[in-house]
Amino acid sequence: MSGPESLLSAEQRERLARGAHEAVAAELAAAGQPAAAAWVLEQIWDFSNAHHRWLAAGRPLDALRCALEAGRPDLLDQTLALLEQRPRGERDAAVTLLQRRGRHGEAARLLAADDADPVARARALVRAGDRLGAARALAGAGLVREALAALEPLPEDHAANATGVASSAVTANPTAAAGSTAAATLALAARLAWELGDAEASVRHAQAAMRAREARPPAPDADPNRPAPPSIGGTRGPPPRPGPRRGELPVPEAMSLATGPGEHGAEDRAELARVLARGLAALGHELAAQLVLQATGAGAAGAAAVPGRYRVRRAVTASFSGAAYEGLDRVTQQEVELHLLLAEVQDAGLEAAGVQAAIAAFARRAEAAAQLAHPAIRPLLRFDRDAGLLILPHADGPSLRALIRAPGMPPARARALVSFLLDALAAAHARGLVHGSLLPAQIVCDAVGRPLLGPFGADEIAGLVATRTGALEELLTITAPELRAGGRPSAASDVYSAAALLLALRTGNLAAEADRLPAPERALIADALDPDPARRPDAATLLQRLRVRVADARELAPHAALPAVPKTMSEQTALGAGGVVVEVAASWTEPELDALLAGDAPRLQPVLDRDGRRVVLAPWPDGCRRLADDADAGALAGLLADLAPPVRAALQPRLRPSAWVHTPGGEWMLALDDLLAR
Repeated sequence: MSGPESLLSAEQRERLARGAHEAVAAELAAAGQPAAAAWVLEQIWDFSNAHHRWLAAGRPLDALRCALEAGRPDLLDQTLALLEQRPRGERDAAVTLLQRRGRHGEAARLLAADDADPVARARALVRAGDRLGAARALAGAGLVREALAALEPLPEDHAANATGVASSAVTANPTAAAGSTAAATLALAARLAWELGDAEASVRHAQAAMRAREARPPAPDADPNRPAPPSIGGTRGPPPRPGPRRGELPVPEAMSLATGPGEHGAEDRAELARVLARGLAALGHELAAQLVLQATGAGAAGAAAVPGRYRVRRAVTASFSGAAYEGLDRVTQQEVELHLLLAEVQDAGLEAAGVQAAIAAFARRAEAAAQLAHPAIRPLLRFDRDAGLLILPHADGPSLRALIRAPGMPPARARALVSFLLDALAAAHARGLVHGSLLPAQIVCDAVGRPLLGPFGADEIAGLVATRTGALEELLTITAPELRAGGRPSAASDVYSAAALLLALRTGNLAAEADRLPAPERALIADALDPDPARRPDAATLLQRLRVRVADARELAPHAALPAVPKTMSEQTALGAGGVVVEVAASWTEPELDALLAGDAPRLQPVLDRDGRRVVLAPWPDGCRRLADDADAGALAGLLADLAPPVRAALQPRLRPSAWVHTPGGEWMLALDDLLAR
């Protein structure tokens, strides 16, 4: 007798014969003999307490046996976690025990604890019914062909064959779990086939994985009656997809990667889209590959451009460096600007490493600012640092440089434009981002006349461009004195440039002095133009001063009697006959109207002037479209969140679908010419 039972005395054995097992076990445990106590408890099948005593005795193998006998998943998990930290010999013994009991999933867990044979682990996972896990184990060990074989037969028809790849996970929705596992299996097969050089199989498996994801049932809490997003003209839902032409791959079936419940997130969908795109490109379907990436948001902007993707229409003046062109993205059908930043570098004889460092610094700042998604910052469609290729959406309006002309812009309009830019600068400065190049030629206007800041950090590549007369004039008048002296851009230098822009817009002259402004206006920006950066206000402070409230816009100029001609607006702030005059409906109270016109939310149709209950609104440019009255605009309700609560409260009861306007720039705006008349 050499086991724990040998530690029992004759008296204790007699007590066991009388059935006093619990008392004897407690006595042995108190005496520092937990192994003997565990043995005693096993005699009366008290495996849960015996498990505890075996662990106290430092014998996890015996504890594992008791956990299996007790049928307690929590005890089993606790024991396996301990065994994962034990020497290899103990783990091998535990694996043998688990396999003998048919617990192949737990055996695979221990086999994964170190550099155990991946084939043995995969074999254990297959026996546990987890072929997907087995394939992942083999693929992780570089056994790609063996991993693909472990997935066979593949669930191409996942609805019928999902049980062949069942997971050990327990779910309240078995159908959804089977579909999720089928999709994951096919996605892994697509990646493995690509690694083996079989592009055709990779495409086939990737498309099957996407079909499996799309066919999964909706989440239990999903509302099947939820309306589809609105579309122009009142049509609900997306247009029907055309079928593939003869000889083409059926790419459209892979264009929607929306997932139901399951383990697949945005990153997983994007990875699968990239696998499919690589396969399509290898088979000669480059444009189809770009369509897949574009439709799924899987990084099409960062992918190599397919030959002929961008159709160049005409050359335009370069705003940054190199050459610039206006063109069309054949994949997205979007009008774009193409900036070739390195077009002049070869002739300039600049050192390659320095050029790439400058481009990289420009890209870092531009991409960080684009992440703010502020409406006054132009988004980046693509920035290829190595090629020096910058793709921006085409701006429909003129540059700010074209608006600086005699006799100068009315004060309300000038302040509104600069305030819009300052709002973006304040948001960027709060994140530690500095623009550094607020040149009028680099600031363009969108379809509704709002100015848009060019990419942040353009100052980093100033040395790559040959001097141009126009650019030199702007540098000498708009940039802060410390930058002209060779200093680095700062938040204070951005504030100086914003104030200089206002001065140029008001006077119609880049080189105008501040004393040309009326004293009240000059006082607003005097400290912002101070040569000492430390004395300048921050962007948020200057914004607070300049932000125009339409209700009091006439305070910027001397008061004068209103014209006697009916329905003619004041010439002090109106922009002539180009505006839309609206008589405000009697349902609007004065407080509601004041609250609306005192706001400056970029989603509202711009207000140019007000005379009592007559309001001049900016006209809608060509290409704008309104929703039909019978369209479902419920999906746009969240866009009201950026409005002030009083404005939102005044608009909501008057809101109807036709008050939503879709601009050529792809934004949704509220039509005040509709809402004010209601």
